Amino acid sequence: MQQHRNASGESCERISSLLPDEIRRRITDSNRQSARGRPNYLGGENRAIRSDYEFIACSCGEDCWCKRNACAGHYRLKKITLDQFLETYVSLWIDRNFRDKVKCAVREGSGFSGRWRAKNAVRALKCLREDWLGILDRVRGYDKCGLCDSTVPAAPHVSNLYEAKIWSQLFYDSIVPFDGESKGKITKAGYPRPARDFLAMNKALFRDLRKVAEAHRLKVPDIRQLDSPWLDVPQLLPQPGGQPLSRVVDKIFYNPGAAQQARDLARINRAADQLNAEAEDVLTYQVLPQ
Repeated sequence: MQQHRNASGESCERISSLLPDEIRRRITDSNRQSARGRPNYLGGENRAIRSDYEFIACSCGEDCWCKRNACAGHYRLKKITLDQFLETYVSLWIDRNFRDKVKCAVREGSGFSGRWRAKNAVRALKCLREDWLGILDRVRGYDKCGLCDSTVPAAPHVSNLYEAKIWSQLFYDSIVPFDGESKGKITKAGYPRPARDFLAMNKALFRDLRKVAEAHRLKVPDIRQLDSPWLDVPQLLPQPGGQPLSRVVDKIFYNPGAAQQARDLARINRAADQLNAEAEDVLTYQVLPQ
């Protein structure tokens, strides 16, 4: 099997080719790196699952994949206000230096003068504000999870990571987000391009997760337990329903430490190239006839 590698040398295989222990190792490494580099992220994720979501009993028929595999329930967004959703969004996904500006722009409908990439978040969040109650009703009316048979929530075209994170936060058990680093890994592993065919990517990711479960006799609770951040960061509280499925899949590809290693390696390579070029110039000068 051909393996693709990213800039840090980490292989980018499809989920279906990984053993459960390798998936668990990658997720554990992602959690530890997040705790080391962004200590508030895992805590924010842990609190958000408890405050913003409810774990509802699985209502799928006996013929559904999740039901056949001991599914106990699915995560669903609670009847929260847009303001609470916004607070959670900025705490999880927006740099702390721009959180207040993003919240102000969304709440007041004003322009955004901060970091240009965060404008994509403001634009999408403003769309939620226009029909929050209607959107909330549709979100809460969806009672499936990512492992259910060939189902994915209806979402508009997603073209950037900020929109992807919004839809993942709305459907935390069914939609996997992406960022700049994980997008490249997902694409190199052979999945549909996240920013071009977001829903097809999600279907393919969960389809491969089901293949792993079937090959290694994992039930839905076993899959959720592949991500157990409270084992890596003891201050976190265990989730009674286990982790939302989007967290499991996302962390297979998301590793903030690997991203920093890739940047450091690129800087080292550039410096080495510059030194080699200078050495060649000196050598050329020395051998030329004077």
